[in-house]
Amino acid sequence: MHTYFRDVHTSNSGYQRASDDSNFVQPNQNGLGEDDGGAAVYLYTDRLVGKFNRAGENTKYGTHGYDFIALGIPGLTTSISYYGSEGIKTASGRDENEWARDLFVDYVIQHGPSKGVGLGWRNIMYRGDIQRDQDDNRLIINYAISLL
Repeated sequence: MHTYFRDVHTSNSGYQRASDDSNFVQPNQNGLGEDDGGAAVYLYTDRLVGKFNRAGENTKYGTHGYDFIALGIPGLTTSISYYGSEGIKTASGRDENEWARDLFVDYVIQHGPSKGVGLGWRNIMYRGDIQRDQDDNRLIINYAISLL
């Protein structure tokens, strides 16, 4: 992955390739029943909807972020990402593809009694041959509390 920063802009691009032999190994996958632990995959391409870690998958991705402080709106940031892949190996012998577009908009309140409260919107579009197409919207509200 390559990352570039300039003033209020952040851009990155990268490439990830999974081997043809199997999907990326995900620890703790033996149960996943009620009260069983899940799995976390620590890959940059592990997104909110698409995972981009299947056997033979070649993924190209890019993100551009912008901080609106330069326009006089401190606390407002946005980013858009695109992930496109090809070459997913399947049991049928066909190579499959998938892609996703993630749009993030975040704002942290700067003044008043709600200072520090963060609001975030996530808009995700996923299309692919492996899993069903998805359009996802999420609203996130957060607040950091200093414990020290």
